[in-house]
Amino acid sequence: MAGRLRWRLRWRLSTLWALEWGVTGAILTYIPLYFEENGLSRVQQGQLLAVAAIGLWVAPFIVGQVCDRWMASEKYLAMAHFLGGVTLLCIPFATEVYRETQENFALLLYLVGLYAIAYFPTVPLASALSFRHLPEPDQQFAGVRIWGTVGWVLSGLSLSVWLGREDFFDWLHRTLPRFRTQWNSFESALRWIGEPSSADCFRIAAILSFGLSSFCVFLPPTPPTRTARGAVAPLQTLAMFRDRTFTLLIILSLVLAVVVSFYTLGVPHLLHARGIQAEWVPAAMTVGQISEFPALLLMPLCLKRLGLKRTFALGMLAWVVRYTLFAISRPTALILFGVGLNGVCHVFIIIVIQLFIDERCRADLRTSAQNLFAFVTAGIGAPLGFILGGAYARYCENDVTHEMNYPQFFAFPAILVLVLLIVFVVFFRPPPKVDAMETGRGQIAANENDTASSGN
Repeated sequence: MAGRLRWRLRWRLSTLWALEWGVTGAILTYIPLYFEENGLSRVQQGQLLAVAAIGLWVAPFIVGQVCDRWMASEKYLAMAHFLGGVTLLCIPFATEVYRETQENFALLLYLVGLYAIAYFPTVPLASALSFRHLPEPDQQFAGVRIWGTVGWVLSGLSLSVWLGREDFFDWLHRTLPRFRTQWNSFESALRWIGEPSSADCFRIAAILSFGLSSFCVFLPPTPPTRTARGAVAPLQTLAMFRDRTFTLLIILSLVLAVVVSFYTLGVPHLLHARGIQAEWVPAAMTVGQISEFPALLLMPLCLKRLGLKRTFALGMLAWVVRYTLFAISRPTALILFGVGLNGVCHVFIIIVIQLFIDERCRADLRTSAQNLFAFVTAGIGAPLGFILGGAYARYCENDVTHEMNYPQFFAFPAILVLVLLIVFVVFFRPPPKVDAMETGRGQIAANENDTASSGN
């Protein structure tokens, strides 16, 4: 049956997402603290995170063309993640060189940019691959994408446990004293590996990246579609901007991407300033990823009952609330609640738009279309946000104590998102739903689901 998602396909797509986001979970929540520890200013941190978005500059023009016209998606994923793993192992060495010499910051910029080119286009590519093989993406994508959240949470928790293993084993000894012998044996085994280092966030991410590169051999075959029309797929996707609804969503997403950068730059420092030790910040921020579980499970129901407009508006409202809580910045429980809104913030905006694009795009252009969305938001909005956020963070910093004025820092994005929400509610007109067969997915997904389930 066309609507049935077979187990053999489900576990492969789920593992893909677990490893895909596991790589990010190991580094993203800790990287501002890591760079600060190694003597990089907030402006330099903003520059590095902005350079990271360069990967999305090549995504729609190179990766989209390659995977929509020339190469199977799973083969490209394997090569990209292998290169990403090698680059991740090099970044700590470049950081140490800068820390010791206060020179060669450009080398660090180049390495971060190279990693971005390897990794970031793989996220929309994984979405396009999943959408292509799922018979009913709007109902089934959440079930496989949720494993990306599992991967993020497990890698973030593992990093915190590893960096804070002394505190972790002290807690185990106090909580479960009857297993003291086993804990001591386990602790001795870990000591054989070596002492924890803050650079281990990159090493853990590299291991996951190499693992995903190897796992790609198990992914369902995803060659360019046989219905491809036209030589240059990325240029053909630009015609989607004729749709006013699509254009408005992209513009709103672009501005939202600018203010999302304030979260990445500011929240790890805010949690650290409120008494959470640096090594446990990644664990604290997994609260945001854990909240994606109910959000992903509720998303299909919200789309069905509330429609696209109200679901998207709920995501924007969640951003207003969380930035307001960060601006209040006390107590810590309130900050963690704001972090916990990440599920609604991310799922009800990013994934809703991805589904919208997939539904309204031709089958032979979907990889390019997903990469176009990623380019506009993460390739333009995110770097602009990191540059502006880094400069604004410096403006909000006390020149003498170097303490951040968090109410001032987070009030700006809260007000900006509120304005965007009002614009969206007033001007957005949801389009009629496009039938799956009109865009070519119905028969293609059914045939490829059967092929993937019986093949490999």
